[in-house]
Amino acid sequence: MALMRNRKTFGWIMLALLLGQQSMAQDTSAVWVPHIGAPQYVAVQVADVEAAVAWYRTAFGLEVLDDTEADDGRWRIVNLTNADLFVEIIRDNRAQPAERALGFAKVGFRVPDVAAVADRIAVATGERPRVIDFVRHGVRLVQLHDPEGNIIQLTSLLEE
Repeated sequence: MALMRNRKTFGWIMLALLLGQQSMAQDTSAVWVPHIGAPQYVAVQVADVEAAVAWYRTAFGLEVLDDTEADDGRWRIVNLTNADLFVEIIRDNRAQPAERALGFAKVGFRVPDVAAVADRIAVATGERPRVIDFVRHGVRLVQLHDPEGNIIQLTSLLEE
């Protein structure tokens, strides 16, 4: 029950962010991520990849960027995109705890400079998160974990 409540709370928070709602203004000098831009990002864990891909293509007008599957078929990831939204559809049949529900796996936001965000986090916490260049998608990314373990993935464009 607590897991479901935490996922519901996380979902509402992420929905508010995705819809551009802002909470009370605060001093941005202490804010780790002072700007969020398009495209927005969300990863969804599903049981039926084909149905999910069809739904997201219809609902948001997304196009398939790539489709990757493990050689043994245990997992598959389909990335869909348009100018404003990037959706990662994930089917993962590897052993998982029973409490883990299908649904939103992580959310992400485009920021001007992921490395600068990582530097700000290092100053604030004493530990710099790992920054990864994902050349296939043309982005640099960093993943943050909130206190409940939810993943927030930040991306910025790689320089051409």
